Amino acid sequence: MSGIKKKFVNDPKNVVNDSLLGLVQSDDRIQFHPQNPRVILRKDYEDLKNGEKVTLGCGGGSGHEPFAGGLVGKNSLTAAIAGDVFASPPSSHVSDALEAIQGKAGSLIYVINYTGDRLHFGMAIERSKARLGPDSKADLVYIDDDVALENKLGVTVGGRGLAGALLVLQIAGALAEDKKASFEEVRDVSRDVISNMGTFGVSLYPCALPGKGLMFDLPEGQMELGLGIHGEPGVERTKQVSAKEIVATVLEKLTASKRLQLKKSDKLAVLVNNLGGVSNLEFGLVQGEVASWFVQNGYTLSRFFAGTLMTSVDGHGFSVTVLKLKNDDWASLLDVPSHISSLWKATRPQTEVVKSPQHSQFDDNTKVEIVGVKVEQDTASTIEKALRKACEELIKNEDLLNELDSSCGDGDCGNALKSASKAILEAADQKRLAFQNPKSLCLQLSKLCEHSVGGTSGALYALFFGAGSRAFEDNFNSNTLRKAIQEGLQAISYYGHAKPGHRTLVDPLHAASEAAESTSWPELIKSVEKASEETASMEAKSGRASYTNKDQQKQPDPGAKAVALWFRAAFEATQ
Repeated sequence: MSGIKKKFVNDPKNVVNDSLLGLVQSDDRIQFHPQNPRVILRKDYEDLKNGEKVTLGCGGGSGHEPFAGGLVGKNSLTAAIAGDVFASPPSSHVSDALEAIQGKAGSLIYVINYTGDRLHFGMAIERSKARLGPDSKADLVYIDDDVALENKLGVTVGGRGLAGALLVLQIAGALAEDKKASFEEVRDVSRDVISNMGTFGVSLYPCALPGKGLMFDLPEGQMELGLGIHGEPGVERTKQVSAKEIVATVLEKLTASKRLQLKKSDKLAVLVNNLGGVSNLEFGLVQGEVASWFVQNGYTLSRFFAGTLMTSVDGHGFSVTVLKLKNDDWASLLDVPSHISSLWKATRPQTEVVKSPQHSQFDDNTKVEIVGVKVEQDTASTIEKALRKACEELIKNEDLLNELDSSCGDGDCGNALKSASKAILEAADQKRLAFQNPKSLCLQLSKLCEHSVGGTSGALYALFFGAGSRAFEDNFNSNTLRKAIQEGLQAISYYGHAKPGHRTLVDPLHAASEAAESTSWPELIKSVEKASEETASMEAKSGRASYTNKDQQKQPDPGAKAVALWFRAAFEATQ
């Protein structure tokens, strides 16, 4: 089992109270129950209670935020009750919430279907009936949308409550407050909605509670299917595959559910829920795969929702909920503006599969006008030999450059320069580079660097070669080579704001450009290598390394090291 995972907490024992305090402190529409810090109320709960609108409460263990405290608001919950992380609140806390919000129109308490929650919330309802009489309008609604366990023998408590709770509470809140529906109508519609929806989840990594390690072991290369939201393992463990295949697996199981009995003609509302630890980059991809799968398989998506809504602390996974829309009223209720609806992204997805446009304009990154001086074939062969050797040297030193970059950058300098080098070598092999026209060649190298390498490295070398090309308008010799280095350096310094002494590739390039015309190339190469090594003692003032601590900058800058490598390789290839 892994060690304790770092989290932003003050004290793990007080994390729930601290989180609720933060919720109330940052939202002037809600408040604590006057005597209970684990119960969150709307500030206007007294008006709702004394009016003719049904009030709604919901709760359960913490760790699922924004559920349930974050759902208190207009056309949503009137009250929320929070237990410890992954633990049901005691019945006394549920009673505090119910007594605070229960009025003439009645109150409904929603609970995600776990044994502890059923017992504690059930006791609160019974206590209310004993206090107000059997005819009092208070009832419990169980949310049991999980379909992962429906084929498991011996399970008698029903499905677990998962992210489908958000759809139920949105519809119930809109009915109760916006439509002023009766107690019986809100209750019956809620139960009907629940019986027509299902949820299935998947995770790549388990969650970790504050102050503790991961809740179960999940080996690298495997994924957990059909897991709940309390850190428990799923119903099946299988090999991790691509996101497209993961989504297909989840949706095949979900749409085959006996509970849903889906037909292609059914109108559906789909909710994609982030379990807390999936990056927005990944989550956008998952949303697209989910929407595309339904379109490709002939289903009609009437509504599409996505967000981080019912979490499992920081679980690296997602769930998909399908609601079969029995009538247009349900769809309309999902559209009612509410506090819950403000938390998700609501759309009507494309009715056809969208494909990314092809970047046809980048198909040939070597297509440039032939301009500038033309050199003899022998000189062109020497240029080609030097360029090839420089590229091969950068490819050979990929790991070294990545290692140098890992302490003060993002660890990909070697990868980036390898990509550029491979693109250049491929173009050379295909006879697409204008070696007899140095100016055109530099313009080609500029385009290749820009389009084969993302980020800073590609831009820097694109600038360097593009600006350096100006030196080869009329001549190609030792002096124009030095001039090209100077022109390229000036462009990098101007646009990149890097100067000598800033611990970047500018340092060795500056050493080369400052060398006197009488300096031999072997001496110039030594100056470049010396300047590269001296970056180890400099404090970074430009580039991504400037954002890191000086103590992390103990080795030569990877960009400077790369310049020294290709300078020497190119020179030795000509000897």
